[in-house]
Amino acid sequence: MIAITRRKFGISISDVFFAKGLNYIPPLPTIGFLVQSQEAFPGAVPFQTLIVDLEPAPETIFSGFSKNTREKIRRAEKESLAAEICLAPEAKHIAFFADYYDRFARHKDIALSNRRKLDALCRANALALSFIKDQQGKMLVAHAYIRDAASCRVRLLYSASHFRMYDDSRMRNFIGRANRLLHWYDMLRFKNLGFRQYDFGGLAYARSDPALEAIANFKLGFGGHSLVEYTGIVPGDRLGRVLLMVRNVKNMRQR
Repeated sequence: MIAITRRKFGISISDVFFAKGLNYIPPLPTIGFLVQSQEAFPGAVPFQTLIVDLEPAPETIFSGFSKNTREKIRRAEKESLAAEICLAPEAKHIAFFADYYDRFARHKDIALSNRRKLDALCRANALALSFIKDQQGKMLVAHAYIRDAASCRVRLLYSASHFRMYDDSRMRNFIGRANRLLHWYDMLRFKNLGFRQYDFGGLAYARSDPALEAIANFKLGFGGHSLVEYTGIVPGDRLGRVLLMVRNVKNMRQR
């Protein structure tokens, strides 16, 4: 379990990752976000993710990938790509990653990176960043991970690549191969560090949404198994209870 505290709009917030359940967490400040709790709790919603077991030998893990994923990784290995991982990020590394991710997020029209959360994870020694570049040193893909040494679990928090900015299908496919290679290299590095589970950070498979379906198919190409856990918000004090009541009323009015 990892617990970090940050502030937003003057309110103390705790993010608690991978708790066994509500009765196994440390005292919370005003608001607590329980992310991927093993046990359900009041107000929680199911959260489905994809886990790759890192305990088998590398060749066994690799053989569990789909044929398409294996072929693209082998091809990427011949393309002289340079991958690196940062296990003790400094402020400059976090800023570099966040800037890169935010350009990706703006283009895709999704939420920007949470820099306070990245900083808090770094202070807790629970953040890892990885990058892969082409022969000219141009960034192709970047990943951010939450790593929980106690449970030997590493979880993808952010993944960014700018392939959508290219009209050239060859370049888009090239970046897609680089992304698969970086996932594979990251798995091997974390395995060597003693981690036993590689968590893709969610698996939303919706045939009605082509974008979500494409992301899910990309992840499923790495094999693994589906896992359902529970995520939700809980109050830590009287102010937290009031804020959640206001939030719930607003949500009901919007329905």
